[in-house]
Amino acid sequence: MKVKNWQDFQHFKDRRPPWIKLYREILDDPDWHSLSGDDAKTLIMIWLLASEDKAMEGNIPDLRTVAFRLRSTESKVNQSLTKLSKWLYQDDINMISSCHQVDIPETETETEKRRDRDRDILMSDFELFWNNYPNRTGKDKALQSWKKAKPKIDEVLYALSWQAESEQWTKDNGQFIPNPATYINQGRWKDEPVKKGAAF
Repeated sequence: MKVKNWQDFQHFKDRRPPWIKLYREILDDPDWHSLSGDDAKTLIMIWLLASEDKAMEGNIPDLRTVAFRLRSTESKVNQSLTKLSKWLYQDDINMISSCHQVDIPETETETEKRRDRDRDILMSDFELFWNNYPNRTGKDKALQSWKKAKPKIDEVLYALSWQAESEQWTKDNGQFIPNPATYINQGRWKDEPVKKGAAF
C-alpha cells in the first residue's frame, strides 16, 4: 500500500520529514468532505505513517501494523481503506492478508521482529479488552487466558457492546458479570444476544 502523489506531501526533499504538508485545497475537495470523521482521521494518520518510510516513497506498512499503530482493529481500518482509494494505491494481497510475504527466507532478526510485533499487538488487544470490560478483577489470570485463546479483538468488543447492556449483566449491580478469565476461557464473546421476552 502506498500514498498517491507522495511527493506533494514532502516538506524536505532529501530526508525523511518530521512532518508532512497538508494542503488548503482539501477544503474544496468533495471526496474529502464525503468521508466520515473516522475515515478522514484514518487518512491523515496514514499520511503520517507514510512519512516514516525510509525509502521516502510514501509506502505504508501491512494492515496489521497499521491497525496496531492506529490503536484500532484490522476490520475497522480495512473498512476505512476501502473508502480511501482516491488517496492510496492499495495492494490487494496486503488487504486480503496482512501476513503475505515475499518468497525470501526470513532472517533471525526479522523473525524476532515479527514475534515482537505480534506480542505487542496481542498486548494492545488485551488492554483494549481490559479497559472495556466492566468487571476488572484478576488481570494476570485474564492475560494468561487471553494469550492462550488469542481471540479477535473486534469480535470481543462487539460482544461486550451488547453484553454490557444485557439484563444478566446489569441486574443486582453487575453481580453476575463473569470474571474476565472465566469470560475468556469460556469463549463468552461467541454468545448470541438473548431476544427480549425470550425464556432462559
